[in-house]
Amino acid sequence: MTQSSITPILIDDVDFLVSTTIERCPRTMMVRELAKNAMEAASLAPEGSRQVIFRTVTFNDTPKLAIWNTGPGMDAAELYRMCDLASSIRKQKGLDANFGMGAKVASLPSNRLGMVYRSCKSGAVNEVILCERDGRYGRLRRTLENGDLVEVIDVTELAAEEGYDLTEDWTEVRLLGNEADQETARAPYNGDPVVDAQWLATYLYHRFYRLPEGVRVTLLAGTHKLGDGTRAFEPLPRRAAAGAFERTETVEAPGGVKIHYFYDPPYEKSPSHNRSISGAIQSALSLAGVVYRDELYDVKTGRGWSINAPLFGIPFGSKHISVHIELPDDADVLPEAYRQFLRYQAGEQDTVQAAHFGDLVAQHRPQWLIDVIRSFAPESTSSDDIRDELQKLLDDLRVRRVSPRPTTTGIRLVDTASGVGAQPQRDGEGGAGGASRPKTKHIDLNLAPQGSKAADLWKDRERAPEIVLLRTAEEIEEKQLKGRAGRYYENGQLFLNMLYPSIGEMKDALEASYATVADLDTMREAAVRQAEKSMVLRVGRAVVFALAKQLNKEWDPDAVRHALAPESLSLAADDFYDSIQSARRSMGRQFRPNRQGEEAQVEDEDDFLRETA
Repeated sequence: MTQSSITPILIDDVDFLVSTTIERCPRTMMVRELAKNAMEAASLAPEGSRQVIFRTVTFNDTPKLAIWNTGPGMDAAELYRMCDLASSIRKQKGLDANFGMGAKVASLPSNRLGMVYRSCKSGAVNEVILCERDGRYGRLRRTLENGDLVEVIDVTELAAEEGYDLTEDWTEVRLLGNEADQETARAPYNGDPVVDAQWLATYLYHRFYRLPEGVRVTLLAGTHKLGDGTRAFEPLPRRAAAGAFERTETVEAPGGVKIHYFYDPPYEKSPSHNRSISGAIQSALSLAGVVYRDELYDVKTGRGWSINAPLFGIPFGSKHISVHIELPDDADVLPEAYRQFLRYQAGEQDTVQAAHFGDLVAQHRPQWLIDVIRSFAPESTSSDDIRDELQKLLDDLRVRRVSPRPTTTGIRLVDTASGVGAQPQRDGEGGAGGASRPKTKHIDLNLAPQGSKAADLWKDRERAPEIVLLRTAEEIEEKQLKGRAGRYYENGQLFLNMLYPSIGEMKDALEASYATVADLDTMREAAVRQAEKSMVLRVGRAVVFALAKQLNKEWDPDAVRHALAPESLSLAADDFYDSIQSARRSMGRQFRPNRQGEEAQVEDEDDFLRETA
């Protein structure tokens, strides 16, 4: 026998380890863990009877959420062992498989009163309660009629009386919550956090991208927002296949990544909602997320999605567009301990975020989606002159991109053998020794060969931002710019709030300076143009100088991000006092000649009258 070269690490304080493991788990992972266990068990049931059912049961006159599933049941010994941490029944444990503690760890902080596990195996139903008492987690010891204390009890007769089918295996867990009168189907976390009536269906929708083969998930009355009746849960791809969305497309990207694009137009009966809300039991908000092994991570919806959508090439219409980035099963990522996030396995093991794939999503957008995005864009106002001015400033500051951004066009080969400035010529024509070889002879050096293009004398220089002017309250709210002047995105887009107060303040000051001109309407239009142009230029220059700070070693990336933040850009927009003088001079050149012309006309009339008198 070979002796081990180590002694294994033991646990000195079991109660402390168990408590800290449970207390640190995000409570919102409860449904994921319970539903995943139920789906995996149901997938092992005979075909045609693979079911997961969410329903309510009554406990002391209070409805409690229960999750019931078909599939192999557990006997008394297995049910007892299942309650321990790192214990799995008929599952393979591993970092990329089952941890053996997810459902227990995630559920107990929100169910200290108790989690009632029941399982039917071969017609016998056993029950155990996991709970917290006096600061310790464990199995509840229950007193039998004969006075014995036991953890697992046989409730076969009781289950039969309650109408359970004992001819097939099944398992059920009941969530009693933290309070006896807590309705766990409506308030699963006892108000912390608060949830709405569609919380359960929405959570399933935002977590499970696909269901195991043949598994049906059903929500009974009391567990969904539509009140009475039974509703089936359908994940995103199934709803897409059923026509819930107007158009979808999946694009294969490098590295085995699949990008799913969904377009969900406004609902005709209620344009403020998406069309997929019709008949839905869950939220119909568009979303972006990362799909890994049929589960969604880093889901962004609502404001969280709309503010990040420009990074994905979706500056407009994000309310109606969803993007799902699906990683291959062999991707170099792993779920973190509580499966709330994905982490990269290499390097510093950062959290995987949907935004990391923004450029990839933008590059592979189908043309129909680009057309949809353009249809939601506001009417454009040319700001090319300002962008040219900002580009010149960037070039003068010699600002380079921190990392080159790949282009979608790739490398373009130049054919030097043809073009308007060249003609073909053969060397060695008539020679006896070998084949003739074509050679290009340029006859006009002023004309470039066909296919050539202007060389980039300064590779990877930073480009001036693409300026997008937002003029409606809805557009401004979507980009979360209410009370802020602008928002800059790393992909080079600058969104500006054209309802920002400093524009109106500068306009009023200019109008006051030229209140005596004859053509007031034209003057007011000019004042608006000058005020808007001035604000755009001030914010644009603030962006340029912030980008230039990347060259300063004393400025780390966080400092640059702060300089580019909407709050910093708003300060630049507020300071119009210096730029108003330039605007006044510009308006003066436009309106003073009119006044001088009027005065000259009056003088000419006076001279004429004197001469004819």
